Amino acid sequence: MVKPVKKYKFVVVGGGTAGIIAATKLVTSYGDSAEVVMIYDHKNPGIGVGESLTPLIRSFLEDINVDQAELIKNVNATVKIGLKFKNWLNDGKYFYHGFNQFQSNSTNISAAYDISQNIYDGDCMYPSFYYENNIIPYPYVQSRATATALHIDATLFSKFIENKFKDKITIIDDVVTDVIKKGNNIISLKLKKNGKIEGDFFVDATGFQRVLMNRLTNKWIDMSKSLPIDRFIPNPVHTAPENLPPYTISEATDNGWILQVPLQNRWGTGYLYCSKFTTDEEAINKFSIWSKDNYNTKLTSPKVLSFESGYWHDQWVGNCIVTGLASGFAEPLEATNIHHSIYQLNKFCNIFNFKVFEHDVTTYNATQRELYKNIYLYLGFCYTTGRTDSKFWKYITNNIPDDVKNLEDKVKNDYISLDNIDGPMFKFENFTCIANGLNKFNRSNIESQLRRRNLFNTAKLLSEQVKTNKLKYMSNTTNSKAYVELMRSK
Repeated sequence: MVKPVKKYKFVVVGGGTAGIIAATKLVTSYGDSAEVVMIYDHKNPGIGVGESLTPLIRSFLEDINVDQAELIKNVNATVKIGLKFKNWLNDGKYFYHGFNQFQSNSTNISAAYDISQNIYDGDCMYPSFYYENNIIPYPYVQSRATATALHIDATLFSKFIENKFKDKITIIDDVVTDVIKKGNNIISLKLKKNGKIEGDFFVDATGFQRVLMNRLTNKWIDMSKSLPIDRFIPNPVHTAPENLPPYTISEATDNGWILQVPLQNRWGTGYLYCSKFTTDEEAINKFSIWSKDNYNTKLTSPKVLSFESGYWHDQWVGNCIVTGLASGFAEPLEATNIHHSIYQLNKFCNIFNFKVFEHDVTTYNATQRELYKNIYLYLGFCYTTGRTDSKFWKYITNNIPDDVKNLEDKVKNDYISLDNIDGPMFKFENFTCIANGLNKFNRSNIESQLRRRNLFNTAKLLSEQVKTNKLKYMSNTTNSKAYVELMRSK
């Protein structure tokens, strides 16, 4: 008689978005070979602030066999194709940073040509026509190949996914009071109500509390000098968006910026600022004025959330990985955190085979550090506005990190290609879009570079091909709100 193999036991601590992503990814990746336990205090499931996602959510939903129409019906989800940067140059103007509508030429010379002729409209990304008319690609919006994402109610999302997997995950309503370990390996967890729970591998998804990783030997990389924003005031506006725009809005202020996320039933708004330059009282007052002017609403019991920009040097220590806000946090701009959670679990499940190998740990940690490096380079670049109209913006402009400064010098004299930037999240197309939106390119320099390299005519031809492709795609679109209503009716 063959002795049954004992199931490998994963213990996920934390029940917010990162926790449910980790638990469901582990269940679907390892199936009957593993037992997945998720521990969290049901009175405090998570912060639930991050409601704007990236296209990586699409592959995650397919992996766990959840259709996006289910989210539209159950978590007030809407379709997202990009981000609107508003007033970042303190001039009241705006520009869009969209997802890639189709693959671009790796040399990026079609975009370079458009920039040189002052006709740039996203190149391979969704053009402004989509945003200005609130349209999305259809019917291909339901295909993984189409670069669309979602806006979600994060709290509803976690509860909905958890309910679908409640028979496959052991869920414990409790709080971790102690971590029993040997060296950097966790042996068991002591719980407030349920005594001790053992496991083979642990996942820290406890948000800013970082309950597990704080007990292990690791180094925190403080990035607050590069990205000093450290406060967030959330405020749900209970008014349904009239036109349901398929984009998140990031509106710059003298203290930082304001987040606006369109859901079916409300707007998710939030005020971001740095406590070194603005008091909580001042921020609340300014956010109140803005909310009244823009949404005719008041702040109801304003809650100030604090965070620090940075990340753990090692995202995998011993028999524990850390994910979500617990692993680190830059800031909410461009929805990097939930993207990173999915990225982390994808990488882990691709290499882990029920045994901790130092090679895997080293490779995984190097990969995660590379992602954070890419995120900080990109977000830092977004802040190179040259603004000096407040203490906050003076600090930002006078404290640009060297790697960001070097890139800024590059784009003032040349265009960007795959050989310049090919990050795991933000690539040359993303940096090109931001550089153009912030008026960093010198058009005559770009044209000169194309002509000196004998690329001008080729770039012009490629630019025309891109525009032809965009026109073809525009014949397969639908109104964002109409699509949501269609999905809800099914």
